[in-house]
Amino acid sequence: MDQNSQYQSMPQEDDPPSVTSGRPGLVHASSQPDIPMERALLGALLVDIQQAVPLTLDMQLKPSDFYKESHGEIYGAILTLWEQNRKVDIYTVLDELVRRGQDVKVGGLTYLSDLWDHSGVPSNIKEYAQSIVNKSVLRQLLGICAEVSEKCKDPTSDTEETLDLAESRVFGLRDNRENREMVFMPDSLNSVYVKVAALHSSGQSGGISGLPTGYSLLDYLTGGLQASDLIILGGRPGMGKTSLALNLAVNAALPYRRQTRSDMPAYSVAIFSMEMSTEQLIQRLLCQIGNYNLRDIRSGRIPAEQMAAMGEAVARLMKASIYIDDTPALRPLDLRARTRRLLRKLDKSPYPLRLIVVDYLQLMRPNEKHSNLEQSVREISGALKAMAKELNIVVLALSQLRRPENVSKPDLADLRDSGAIEQDADIVAFIVRDELAKPDQQVPEGQAFLTIRKHRNGPTGKVQLYFNKACSSFEPTSIVNLEES
Repeated sequence: MDQNSQYQSMPQEDDPPSVTSGRPGLVHASSQPDIPMERALLGALLVDIQQAVPLTLDMQLKPSDFYKESHGEIYGAILTLWEQNRKVDIYTVLDELVRRGQDVKVGGLTYLSDLWDHSGVPSNIKEYAQSIVNKSVLRQLLGICAEVSEKCKDPTSDTEETLDLAESRVFGLRDNRENREMVFMPDSLNSVYVKVAALHSSGQSGGISGLPTGYSLLDYLTGGLQASDLIILGGRPGMGKTSLALNLAVNAALPYRRQTRSDMPAYSVAIFSMEMSTEQLIQRLLCQIGNYNLRDIRSGRIPAEQMAAMGEAVARLMKASIYIDDTPALRPLDLRARTRRLLRKLDKSPYPLRLIVVDYLQLMRPNEKHSNLEQSVREISGALKAMAKELNIVVLALSQLRRPENVSKPDLADLRDSGAIEQDADIVAFIVRDELAKPDQQVPEGQAFLTIRKHRNGPTGKVQLYFNKACSSFEPTSIVNLEES
């Protein structure tokens, strides 16, 4: 068959009369459909399905990618026959279309015969499919622009919601078209071995595969905080949830602060605080860096010698790539949009964004109104997990607890307002300071425990810490097994 002349010999009565025809609501420019290309591909599929269909699937060509809806119906029928391992020709395709009630819509046997007669070259299937996919993507992009344009014209539209809609639709369009090829295991085996060997060689200094926490024993239990994980840090009021979260944040941003793995790079951290102001958080960070008494910082009664040395602590904290947002009652929608923008901003930075801290979960506002608090918290915790997975970062969310029966040993059931929190979380840990939990007992001053009660991909355990009350900071001590506590 003469490939250069095939398009001229194809019936043209079904071609669009103008660039505005086709699927409803779509306007075309560079995305103007190529009906002959669609015919060529369908004809090639009818001629050689065994060679052609795997190639179209590799290109992620879907029935909805065809501009002409009847062409999408034909392609869908062909895919069904191929999946069922049935023979494919114009008669079996017609039979499948009859079963679907689409035979008259596509033009019946006459149109299928015409596709066969004017088939494209099967060896060019990949090029045909790529052209159809490209034009489909452009049409979808035009559709997204139209949808966003309508939202912009609506005087009742929320600005942040509209921005998130635009970003999520465009990024979703790209993600849906990501083509992942199968990997031949031996080709990747060596790189996996190299990583395992590197972790082994660094084991003496706390070999980890995730974001270092700064506490060697916590790193030992978790392997570091893993990207795409939702980590819940729970505790009763006053136990020190915010202080520990700030410790983890500053350890991620300043390698010298880590107990081990100071050789790993510095990372950026975003803190979304719905309870404390930016100024209050910076005061706490300054106390942790310079070992200042938080009460003295707040009151201004700082000893002269400490005030003179504060410049050094400020200089150290200036090197921490930490971003703070103290907007009250954030919605998951706003949180995701702001995180996504910061992630993109820092993409080529020496300090990529790896951790976000949410303080705290119950102070967030759901995207939609719900009849009860449990449903609201379920939506929020699910959204946080989805965001961690979508953006491939660690999400550390603080959570209040109900008053447990045993204050010194909180459990998963003590998470406040919803059981969905423990279901969505990859790690659930509780911080307890014994002097608050056991006021009627004599306990060592500053003794605290971080207990991991749930760990989806690893062991549970209990890390003993020392709480320096003056500078509101947790310092490492030792580890005990959860079963022994």
